[in-house]
Parts: sequence; structure tokens; C-alpha cells
Amino acid sequence: MKMFVAVLAALIAIPALGQAQESQGPLRSRAPADTDQIIVKWRSGAKTTLAAPAAQKAGKLSVRSGLGIQHKRRSGSPNTDVFKLERRMSGGELQAVLDRLNADPDVEYAVADRRRQIQQIPTDALAMDQWYFLSVQPAATRTDQAWDLTTGSASTVVAVLDTGVRYNHPDLTSKLLPGYDFITDPLIANDADGPDADASDPGDWIDSADRSSEVFRNCDTSPSSWHGTRVASLIGAAANDGNDLVGAGWATRILPVRVLGKCGGFDSDIIDGMRWAAGLPVDGAPANPTPAKIINMSLGGDGACSAAYQSTVNEIIAQGSLIVASVGNDGIPVGTPANCNGVLGVSGIRHVGTKVGYSNLGTGADIAAPAGNCVNAGPPFSTDSPCVFAISVAIDSGTTAPQASTYSDPVNRPNYGTSFSAPLVAGAAALMHSVNPRLTPSQFTALLQETAAPFPTSSTTTTNICRVPTTFVQGQECICTTVTCGAGMLDTFAAVSAAMKPFGIVQASGTIEPNTAVDISGSTSFGAYDTTAAASRPITSYQWSVVNVTGATPSIVDAAAASTTLQVSGNSRFTLRLTVTDAAGGTDDTDFAMVTSTPPEPQTPPASTPIGTGGGGGGGGSFDWWLLVLGLLPLVLSGPRRRKPLPSSAGRGHRRRRGKYFAE
Repeated sequence: MKMFVAVLAALIAIPALGQAQESQGPLRSRAPADTDQIIVKWRSGAKTTLAAPAAQKAGKLSVRSGLGIQHKRRSGSPNTDVFKLERRMSGGELQAVLDRLNADPDVEYAVADRRRQIQQIPTDALAMDQWYFLSVQPAATRTDQAWDLTTGSASTVVAVLDTGVRYNHPDLTSKLLPGYDFITDPLIANDADGPDADASDPGDWIDSADRSSEVFRNCDTSPSSWHGTRVASLIGAAANDGNDLVGAGWATRILPVRVLGKCGGFDSDIIDGMRWAAGLPVDGAPANPTPAKIINMSLGGDGACSAAYQSTVNEIIAQGSLIVASVGNDGIPVGTPANCNGVLGVSGIRHVGTKVGYSNLGTGADIAAPAGNCVNAGPPFSTDSPCVFAISVAIDSGTTAPQASTYSDPVNRPNYGTSFSAPLVAGAAALMHSVNPRLTPSQFTALLQETAAPFPTSSTTTTNICRVPTTFVQGQECICTTVTCGAGMLDTFAAVSAAMKPFGIVQASGTIEPNTAVDISGSTSFGAYDTTAAASRPITSYQWSVVNVTGATPSIVDAAAASTTLQVSGNSRFTLRLTVTDAAGGTDDTDFAMVTSTPPEPQTPPASTPIGTGGGGGGGGSFDWWLLVLGLLPLVLSGPRRRKPLPSSAGRGHRRRRGKYFAE
């Protein structure tokens, strides 16, 4: 239920997107989602039914359900039988039958009798070390359970705006699309040229010789990071391929967009890369043949979202692509681009769900995901004392130029940072897209936030409650709140499950005040996506209602119509609810908390302004409520928070600010 209130692509043989082969998938056939069996337990007080012959029990259920049902056997549990349906059923259709049976006063419960198998765990050697994909630790994302619903689709493209990738890494070779390099300064690009179709990563090391030049004099000496390869492997490393890692989406395709080189990259290059990734035109660059539905940006810098970034974000969202960005690693307020309106900013948490010390926090942190933490003292680490909860990723062994494909090492090269929180969320969104490709950016965000697991309210390692930094640095572990770290902890399984259900959308128009009729409509709602038909199922019924009323009781002209009229006779506080049901019987509730009061002056909103979206038929996580004050406020479009964009600081001519990646 939803609640609202007021890259050398040309030289690499990569299959065309539509021809791409799916991941090898699980080791064994997946248990079917449908079933033709149910389990029914009778109430102990239903003496007549309990004493009846098996055929009579089956007949009783047939009449109640409208289906042919036969008795199969008695269950080993008391007062319980197993019955066989006339055909196999699944999803909302099956649930509708069970609901009818559970309404029988003699039935204690009626449930589907499903086949079960061991969890879909890939065979990759390091898979069991990827704790953040599993379901054991409090902050783990339950991606392993999501893999029982989907392992992704080759039609889902996630762009990785970063340092480029190593196309020859065995865990990525089959997953990478032709990308593009947007770095305009050859020294920063480190490949002796400007923008071109080569998105491969030549290395981004900085040595003492580099620091003697004007371009790199303020940069720290560092080895090559292979940062884009690391990020890409979390989103889409191949599964069950004999290599070491697995990504969130076993079939998800990765679009490398190179915007960072030695000592980072300029905003202007990054913005070009953002546009191209989403399929928007960029001067001097060819059209992107495989636009990304999801864009991952594990990069950023301090300061407010500039007008240039915000304008670009607005265009990309209008194009239909979700932007996921890391919040940063300095224990300070969230930087750009994560703090831009409409970007899904991801904060970093430890394995137990507390904020990892280095993560930025506050406005712009929309959801949290594991960032990696070591628990034990260090560095340095040792074989006897490795970094325990690092994030395993694909890398290259070279400290300068590339040498050989390998993986991060919890002893010699542990991997952690909010750079690796963002791709966990982007990977979850990719799985959501595979089961419902019509989701919009705001719908992705709504479902991810609503299904997020709540933060723990206590910890054995700290008593500090996170505070939004003002004149201080919040650089230590602390207990997250929804104000500081986001809506909650990423729950990939819950988010994918929600994406497989209908999505209720409410629209309204007209002046909002007591004793004035307001037109409301749910006609743009859509059902769960039917992968066979490649379309959303139609909505077959609408039901409007008001609950939790204090004051005047609102009236609805036709509570079963897709579009109807709401009127309130006086001051009132209530919740408006729309329940939609699709052709398969799936349902979704969308709730809006509302208040009416006598207005000083009525205000008129734009016509047909959507006031909110539902989706998923059940949340479980936190979500910011809106207060819709009838007569005082117009109905408002639901979606991400609004933040006032500020222009970049003035500089000499056109100041280009460098971004950086968020890894440690």
C-alpha cells in the first residue's frame, strides 16, 4: 500500500542487444510459479464438514470457488486436506480463488501448494563471499531471493558513467555494450586523444611526474583504480560462467560511458556522458543505439546541484531514465550529482545497518545500501585479519597500465566506499525493469523507497544517532534515521516483488476547497506486466473509498468508476484510497492522507495534475508523506523532493569543476 501526504566497441564482437544471449541461469530448472494444488485446513468447530466424505468437501470448495476441485489426499496435519484444481494457476488469479475459499466460515486457511527448491545461488567461486547479495546480515539486500523471481533481462541496459571498463575481463566480456569516451582533455583521458568510441580504461594512475604538471599539481599520487570495472561488475558480472563473481543482474547489459580519467573529470564531460547514456543528442557524438533505462553515477563532488546538472537531470528523467548516484565519502552533506532533484542518492551502511563512518548524509540521501566495512582494525590487513565485510569486485592487477584481470582482495586490496552502494541499487532497479519495463523514474524511486527495510534503532557498536552535518563532520559510525540516510535499507527482493504487481495512479483537477466538487481519476493506473504479451495487464476494476475520517465525511459520486467526483462538506481529515485490480486478479492500494479547511483564498492547480502513484500492492518501508490541504494547497505531482538548484561558483571564464569517484 502506498501512502502519500500534501571500450573499444568496434573491435569487440558483441551481440546486438536484441540477439544477446541470456545468462546461463541456475544449475537446475526453476520451480514453476504456477500450481494446480491447494492445502485447506478446516476449523475445528466445523464438525459437519470435518465428518463429510472427501468428495463432499471437494464439492463444497468447488461451489465456493467456481472451479472444479478434487480431493487428492489427507495431509499429515490435523483437519487438513490437499486438493487438486481443474487447471494450473498463478499470481492474482490463484490468489482470487484462495480469497474466495478463505471466506468460507468452515475454512481456517486455504493456501497454494507450491513446489520449492534450494535458493538460486550461482556457482561462481566468490559468490558466497558476496554477503551484500545474500540474506544473512541485517543490511544485506536479499538479492539472492530476488533471483528466484528474475535473474534479469538482456533488454535491460544500465549505463556506468565512470573511468571506462576493461573489456577483456572474463566476468564482463559477454555483458558489455559498445560505449563512448567523453573525456575532452587528452592528459586526463590518458589515451592520447579526445572523445571517441573507445570506452576502455587505460588506467588513471597519478605519479610524481604527473604532479609536476599544472593539470595534476593538486592531485594525490595513486595507483590506477579500475573504478568503472569495479562498479560494472556489481551490476552485471556474468553468473555461472566459471569465473569468480556474480552481479545483481545475470543477464543485464552494461553500457560503459567514460567520463573520468586521471584525477577525475570535468562536469562538462560528465554532463555530455549523461545525455548520451539516456539517448539524448550530444554535439560531435554519434547517436546512442542502446540508450540506458538506468544510469549509475558512482562519482561526484561537493556543493549544490548546479543549473547545468539540474537541467540535464530534468531532460533525462523526461526521457524516462533513472539516475542512481553515490552520496560521497567525507561524512559531510551530500554532494553533486546525488543532491540534484530527481536523482536517487544512495548512502552507505555497514553490514549491521548503521551508517558507515565515511558516508555522506542528509538531504539527497534517498536510500541506503552496503558500502563495505572492515570491522577489525586496519589497514594494514593480514591473512589472519582480512577486511571482513569488503565489497568483492572485478579489477585489473596493474598499478598503472592494465596487466591482467583479477578480483579485489580483502587482505591486500579491500574494496569499500559509497561508489559500491549505488550499483547495488542500480542492479536492483535493473531486475525491477526486467519484470516491468514500463516503470518510470519516479515509480522506480517510489517502489525502492517504499519497500526499503527500516534502519535498526540500536546498535551494539555505537549509541550515536546520525545528525545532518552543518559545521562538523559526521565521520563515525552512527545509527541512521530517514532524515540522514534515506528511506531505509535496500531490499532487492521486496522491490522486485512490488514491481511485479499493479500500479495505482491518482489524478485530480479543479479548485480544492470545502463544498466544491473535485474530479479524481485512476484511469492511468496499469496492471502487472505480462512478459508473454509484452504489455501491462488491463485494470478490470476500480474502488474508491475514504477511511480514517475525522470531521465531515467525504462523498464519492461513483465509487466503482475509473473517474469520479469527490466532495467534502466541511473541515475534515481523512484518507482517500484507490484500489485497482488487474485482469489476473492482482491488486494495489494507493492512499492519500488529506485535510480540508476553510480557505482564505482558493487556488487552482494545473489541469489533470497527478497527485501520486501507487504500485506494488504493499510496501513495508518508509516513504515521505504529503499533506494535501484542501482549500489551502493545490494538488501536487508526487515524486522526488524539490531542492533549489544553485549556479556553479563564479570563476575565470567558464569554470569546469572536476568530479571524482567515491571509493576508498
